[in-house]
Amino acid sequence: MHKDRYDEFQVAKRHRLGYQAFFLTIVLIFVNGFIKMNYIWAEPLMETLVLLYIPMLYMTVMAIWQGAYISKKEKNPNVYIPMLGVAVLFNWFVIGYSLWDGVFVLVVDGKLVNSASILFTATFFTLIVVTMIIRRAADFRALRAEW
Repeated sequence: MHKDRYDEFQVAKRHRLGYQAFFLTIVLIFVNGFIKMNYIWAEPLMETLVLLYIPMLYMTVMAIWQGAYISKKEKNPNVYIPMLGVAVLFNWFVIGYSLWDGVFVLVVDGKLVNSASILFTATFFTLIVVTMIIRRAADFRALRAEW
């Protein structure tokens, strides 16, 4: 176990973002409960996925943006971008293929269906990769400004 993988500022940022994501999860669950009293908006599995993906996406994107996602001691942090990029391409390929075959369905009878989960997964990974690219570009720009 690496005790000092992240510096104290990264750890503090990750803890703060964790509390914010937890609070966001609680708010989403309450809002979902009020909505479900009158209207079923999604199938149970899809509802759970949406309620989990929103706080996960918030925490991950904010951790990347604030420099608390990848350890400062990482030798080559750029290796994560192509690895996650492959996941993005695969997800968008599956969506495209499903659209081509005509089996991609988002809503049935006014409810978000489980097959929409691939769209949420593709969006999740796409936003992570885009945020990582923007963050790395900002880091390189700041590094060049120091020279």
